Amino acid sequence: MNELLSVYHKELIFKILSHGSVYERSLAEKAISGELTEDDVEVICNLISNEFMLNGITEDFEPNEYGIELESLLNTVNKNRLK
Repeated sequence: MNELLSVYHKELIFKILSHGSVYERSLAEKAISGELTEDDVEVICNLISNEFMLNGITEDFEPNEYGIELESLLNTVNKNRLK
């Protein structure tokens, strides 16, 4: 997956996961180094989705600018699962 992630996407993953549990922080490191398992990708997708619901939508349930960035990240992470 590492080759699919832009520098910005790597930074965004690190931002989302670095404030979580020790496990989530380890996932951030694995994502940046490209060493994720399928289960890791599933967990990261869930965490990105949670972040989207908490901080990525407006009061009208439309994506805000950050939400659009999260959607892009989620699409990129999911591309790896479809291969």
